[in-house]
Amino acid sequence: LELHVPNPANAGVADVVFVIEGTANLGPYFESLRKNYILPAIEYFNGGPPAETDFGGDYGGTQYGLVVFNTVDCAPESYVQCHAPTSSAFEFVSWIDNIQFMGGGAESCSLIAEGLSVALQLFDDFKKMREQIGQTHKVCVLLCNSPPYLLPAVESVSYTGCTADSLVKIIRDRGIHFSVVAPRKLPPLRALFERASPVGGAVESLPDYSQDPFHMVLVRGISLPGEKTTPCPLVEHVFFNPNPISQGQGVTNKVVAWTGVLEWQEKPKASSMDSATKLTRSLPCQVHVNPGENLNTDQWPQKLIMQLIPQQLLTTLGHLFRNSRMVQFLFTNKDVESLKGLYRIMANGFAGCVHFPHTTSPCEVRVLMLLYSSKKRIFMGLIPNDQSGFVNGIRQVITSHKQVQQHRAVSGSGVCGKREEGFSVVENMCSGETKKLFMSNLLQPQHNGLCSNRRCVCLFQNAGIMHSYCFIIVYFTLMINNWLKHQILRV
Repeated sequence: LELHVPNPANAGVADVVFVIEGTANLGPYFESLRKNYILPAIEYFNGGPPAETDFGGDYGGTQYGLVVFNTVDCAPESYVQCHAPTSSAFEFVSWIDNIQFMGGGAESCSLIAEGLSVALQLFDDFKKMREQIGQTHKVCVLLCNSPPYLLPAVESVSYTGCTADSLVKIIRDRGIHFSVVAPRKLPPLRALFERASPVGGAVESLPDYSQDPFHMVLVRGISLPGEKTTPCPLVEHVFFNPNPISQGQGVTNKVVAWTGVLEWQEKPKASSMDSATKLTRSLPCQVHVNPGENLNTDQWPQKLIMQLIPQQLLTTLGHLFRNSRMVQFLFTNKDVESLKGLYRIMANGFAGCVHFPHTTSPCEVRVLMLLYSSKKRIFMGLIPNDQSGFVNGIRQVITSHKQVQQHRAVSGSGVCGKREEGFSVVENMCSGETKKLFMSNLLQPQHNGLCSNRRCVCLFQNAGIMHSYCFIIVYFTLMINNWLKHQILRV
C-alpha cells in the first residue's frame, strides 16, 4: 500500500480547526460552501485532493480538528461535538460530510462562543503535541449562518465565562489566523473577523474569494482558487495612477458631466480618538455619464454632502429605484487616507445618501444614492426619478432606525436583538448598456423582539423588561444544564 504524504508547499505544517454550525439554519447552504470553500481549503493544506491513502504522521504533518456547535434548544444534550485531531484529510472530510444539520428550534442566534472555546482547547492540545516541532501555521475557520448569542461559554473547562468577542481576541493574540465563511453577509460575523485582526499591523488587503454575491468569505492564512481580484485592487488601480481622472477607471466612452467635491463624516478608529467624535472627510470627484445622456448638472452645487446609511435600511425603498438614472463617480487620490476610508466603508455594507445643498438656483436633483460594486470595482450613483418620494422614504427609514436604536439603548437587546443584517443591496452590473441595480433581501423582514429565523414569530415585542428576563433565564438554564452534566459524569 502506497501512502501519500501531503506536502503543502504554501501552508507548511499546519494546525487547522473548522468550527461549524450544526443546525438546520446552515443545512440548505452547506453544499455550496463545501464545494466552493471547504474542500479547496483542505486541498490547500493537504497539497492536493484528499485521498484515502493520505497520511501526515501522528505529530509531524498537518493536523485537522472539527468542532460542531448548536443552539440552546439542544439541551440537555451537549452544545458542542468535537472530533479528536486527525492527520488524514480524507477522514476529516468524512467527518464534515456526516454532519446532520438538524434542530435549531427556530433560534435566530447560535452558540458560537461554545464552539470557539472548544476550538481554543483543541489548539492548546495541538501545542502540547507540537513541542518537538515548534511553531506551526494555525488556522481557525468559522462556518455559520447565525450571529452569536450574547451568552458566554459554559461548557469549556479553560474558557468558561468568555464571550465570542473575547474568544476571537484570544485567537488573535495567540497568532491563530481566524476566517469566517457564511452564506449571507452578517455584520456580527464580520465584526468577529475584524476583532481578530492583527494588532499594530499594516492595513489588511483581503482577496475576494466569494463565488456567490450573497456569500461572505473573510479569509486569513488560506489561499483559495477563484480569486476574482488582486488584493486591494482599487488602491492599486487608483492610488498610484499618475492622473486618475483623465485616465479613469472603467469610464471608457463616457463623458464628464460634473466636477466637484464629495464630503462625508465617519467614525474614527477606536484607538485614535473619542468614539463620539466624527471625522469629516472630503474628496475631489467627477461624475461621468454615457454620451448623449440628458443630465443637466448646470445647477449642481460645487460640494455634495453624503450621509452613510446601512444598506439593509434601503430594502423598503426598492420600488423607488426603478428606472433610475445611473451615473458613475470617479475619485482622485489627493487624500489617500480618505479614499481608503471610503472604499472600506462602502465595501462593508454601507450606502451613501448624497444630498444636494440648497443654492440660489433650483436643482432638479435633491438626492442620489451612491453604491459601490465590488464586482465591477466602481462607484455608481442612482438618481431616482421620484425625488420627493425618495426623500420622504429616506427620512422615514432613518427616523425609524433611530427610534429602534433608542429603544435598544433603553430596554436592552434581549438575547440577540433585532436582526437587521438579513438584507443586502446587491449590485447586478449587466453587460452592454443595460445596467440596473436592484434591491434583494435574503430573509423575510424581521421585527422588533425575539424573532425566529424564518417564521418571524415576535415574542415580547417592545417589552424591554421581558427581554432582560429572558436573557437571564436562558443564561441560568445553560449554567444549570452544564452543572447537571458534570454531576451525571461524576456519578
